[in-house]
Amino acid sequence: MTTATMPASRFGWQGQTVEYTVKTSGTARIVTPVQSPHGLRVRVLATRQVDGGTEARVAVNVAGPVFY
Repeated sequence: MTTATMPASRFGWQGQTVEYTVKTSGTARIVTPVQSPHGLRVRVLATRQVDGGTEARVAVNVAGPVFY
């Protein structure tokens, strides 16, 4: 199963890093997209198995001012 999600906030300032917690059910891993929207760098900081799924801390680094 593959699922994609986008954060509710869609604006970032240059140099800003925003962290999110992503929780899934029925999955074994969480990965970042092969190609992120222009001006963003997405990476998984940490993952752990939780009841029936996975939880991850995800960081989004904004390379330049961008609406995403």
